[in-house]
Amino acid sequence: MKTVLHIGAANGEIDFYEKLGVDKLVYCEPDQKCLDILSKNIRGSIDRHSPMHISVIPKACSATSGEKLNFYANGLGQSSLEKPQARTIAIVGDHFEQYSVETISLVDLKQSAFGNEIVNYLCIDTQGHEKAIICGADPKYLQANFMAIDVELMTDISQYSVSPSNWKEVVLHLLRSGFEPLIHPHGITESYIFVNTSLSPSYFTSLSAAIRDGLMKKFFENNGLDIPSNKCAAFSSLGDHMFLPFTHIGGSLHATQLQPFREEFVSGYLGHLLSIINA
Repeated sequence: MKTVLHIGAANGEIDFYEKLGVDKLVYCEPDQKCLDILSKNIRGSIDRHSPMHISVIPKACSATSGEKLNFYANGLGQSSLEKPQARTIAIVGDHFEQYSVETISLVDLKQSAFGNEIVNYLCIDTQGHEKAIICGADPKYLQANFMAIDVELMTDISQYSVSPSNWKEVVLHLLRSGFEPLIHPHGITESYIFVNTSLSPSYFTSLSAAIRDGLMKKFFENNGLDIPSNKCAAFSSLGDHMFLPFTHIGGSLHATQLQPFREEFVSGYLGHLLSIINA
């Protein structure tokens, strides 16, 4: 069974998961406007007679359960338990509603939604609140219950009221929990995928390399450069911090290609999940 837990749902990416044959999809989202959009999208999935089982937990995932915390909501995917700062406001506007939401911990969320099932893919996009969610869970629990964790690391303190060290603490906690990043973050705000070291790396390395080569070939062509895609680590050596090195394979990926890499990797991972687990 392909299982997905998506925290910070926004519109839900339901079509994306549906195409990949996900069997059970659980969302955790407290934003009232996003919940309305999500409900409409779920009805659309039902109308298409999708076999995917979808449920929604209308709470905010955090370190502990049962708290009432102030929530900043704009209904557009930038909502957070962390206060938006100048750069976020400059980009999306100062149109955040504030209201109280109830929290639920990652452990309680997973147990209530999946019980003893392993979650194949955990996606966390909470605009700076990822430290409370991840670091609030015991490392042994994370390793035993999740196979791949896709988390947006907020590194820019001008976007949300987070500590500059937050993203490093999240990465360290995941490393202690038996997860390795496919790409090293290097302090750039974006979503990064961490894989459970209990999984065979053979599939991840071949998939990562294939995606890297395709994306970087297009990147170099678009910039008028004739360089082999697996040699882009040289740019890091020359001081261009926008090239982020891979963990399991050679070469690097330009920061502008992080989102396309994420989408292609998740598609390959979930699309071929049974063969990966049995590898």
